[in-house]
Amino acid sequence: MLAITAVRSDADLEAMIQVQTLVRPEWRPKLENLRHHLESNPDLTYFVGRLGEEPVACGFVEPRGDLFQGDIAVVPARRRRGIGSALFAEISARGRDQGKSEIQGEVQESDAESRAFFKHRGFVPVGGEKAVVLELGDIDPPAVEPPEGVRIVTRAEEPDRLDEMYAVATQADEDIPGSAGVQSYERWRAMDIDRPNCLPELCFLALAGDEVIGYAFLLAQDDRAFHGLTVTRRDWRRRGIATALKRAEIAAAKSEGFKRLLTESEERNEPMRRLNEKLGFVPAPEWSTVVMRGPIAILGS
Repeated sequence: MLAITAVRSDADLEAMIQVQTLVRPEWRPKLENLRHHLESNPDLTYFVGRLGEEPVACGFVEPRGDLFQGDIAVVPARRRRGIGSALFAEISARGRDQGKSEIQGEVQESDAESRAFFKHRGFVPVGGEKAVVLELGDIDPPAVEPPEGVRIVTRAEEPDRLDEMYAVATQADEDIPGSAGVQSYERWRAMDIDRPNCLPELCFLALAGDEVIGYAFLLAQDDRAFHGLTVTRRDWRRRGIATALKRAEIAAAKSEGFKRLLTESEERNEPMRRLNEKLGFVPAPEWSTVVMRGPIAILGS
């Protein structure tokens, strides 16, 4: 019999990892990161579905503004047996309890079966994240070359800049297409600073005089790294700050022995997409996602 429960323990998190590894073998989620997300965000709920002792599904829900952000993953060999529908009903029940009427989530662009699952339930595409990759093995570390009067440092060198970084991040939350809105300081810090794989030596700040005017960071994962947010203060945009920050990340990733860099940009974020292309990134459709939004399940359906 299928049992769907909220995640309470490391054993539950390990079950989630087992499911995600079968659904997206390239992702390789880490226990310490999942634990951090759960412990740092009281609004986040993880679910795991089991048939007997076998983990067969997982998901999450998190209220964001008027929407519920959510995700459903079912082991491919166990699909078309009502497991996804049962998990969707559980997530929808949480939404109704909090007065939500819609759920939004990401589906792999290449996963036609999952897109069809949500389309059948009234979901429509509302955006997308286009992924790109840079293979580091055959490239030389790029020169950083910030604009005159600007220097690039690491957060390890300048650890007491969090308030300034957050002020810049709020501008990104307001300006990036598809953003869910301005995060609280606590939520921002949990995601951009305190994640176990967000290392201070791989977080780069752009300083003009003594002011933070931009920052960017990498998330380390095995032999690869992921670009996190890259943001420039509004009055310093289009001056090469983001380019310098990205080049600093590439050089550091190369020096640290990572084999590849991955990043994604909202499909309407043309400036960042053009910058990534200029720096040598190429499309990685297997990592790209479609953002879909639709109604929660009707009670009893």
